Amino acid sequence: MEDRFSLADLPATAADIAGHLTAAGFTEAPHLRQTLALAEEVGEFVGAARRHYGMARRGGDFADVEAELADVVITAFVTAHTMGIDLEQAIRAKLDVVYTRGWRT
Repeated sequence: MEDRFSLADLPATAADIAGHLTAAGFTEAPHLRQTLALAEEVGEFVGAARRHYGMARRGGDFADVEAELADVVITAFVTAHTMGIDLEQAIRAKLDVVYTRGWRT
């Protein structure tokens, strides 16, 4: 992987990862596989955060929280690619909704 990674690289990176998954034989129910993978990564992120903030039986480093959140984002982009979702456009559309909501004062 190139040293100078940018978030703008995520769609192409996701396509590359999806290609590697297919080449490795992960071809059965790819939409479901990626949906479950995303849920699993979110769970791992939650676990890392709980450990770091003292809400679990053992502690954890903040680096684990960062790494697990990165896994969530990467897996979200791979899932979007697999499902044919333009995630950048979907995020734009969702932000249009988010910014119409009221905020606490």
